[in-house]
Amino acid sequence: MTCNLELEVNSAIILAGGSGTRFNSTLPKQFIEVDNGKKIIDFSIEAFKINKYIDELVIVLPEEWINKFKDEYKQYKLVIGGKERYESSKKGLLACSEKTKNIVLHDAARPLITQKLINECMNYLNNFEAVAPFIDIDDSLIIMDDIIRYIDRDIVKVIQTPQAFNKKILLDALMNIKKSARDDMSAVLDYNNTTKVKFFKGDRYNFKITHNLDLKTFNNIINEK
Repeated sequence: MTCNLELEVNSAIILAGGSGTRFNSTLPKQFIEVDNGKKIIDFSIEAFKINKYIDELVIVLPEEWINKFKDEYKQYKLVIGGKERYESSKKGLLACSEKTKNIVLHDAARPLITQKLINECMNYLNNFEAVAPFIDIDDSLIIMDDIIRYIDRDIVKVIQTPQAFNKKILLDALMNIKKSARDDMSAVLDYNNTTKVKFFKGDRYNFKITHNLDLKTFNNIINEK
């Protein structure tokens, strides 16, 4: 992670404010130790720390975890998360430097983030205002309503993080959002559907640890390295 005191900077926000209710654990999944004391969140922190484009790192945490990590993560800005994801994103965004030009946000529960994904996000921001990776769907999809309907999986994608934005574009959306957003890209598009957007091929290894099976898969992957 570089430091540029005079020019515009790029800020990364790691979203780790979730309680992990779907994970069936009293410990939020992002704080589970998986590799000789290394926590799941640490994988993302390290990835952004060494990235050549990132000048500043903001970590959004549950309030009760701020004091626990204030010494370990003292070189970063720590922010208390909100009840909803978009509130956590907004709090992280407002904590960024006044010199910040571009923002990249990432889920702490996606520990296999690569330098390639971060770099692609930042490079695409040279020509677009909002950027996000996606992966294709292999399974058949149906809508289970009064009438069951199959969906063309070729036109349906799974959106991942990191997602990157021009700071002003994201700030305008999050400050004026009228409803809860699924992620930051949806907040931006709901607010302004004329935003210049780029979706690009993501990485299947960049999955989100949501259930216990995901954690087992992650452990298998890092133990193979």
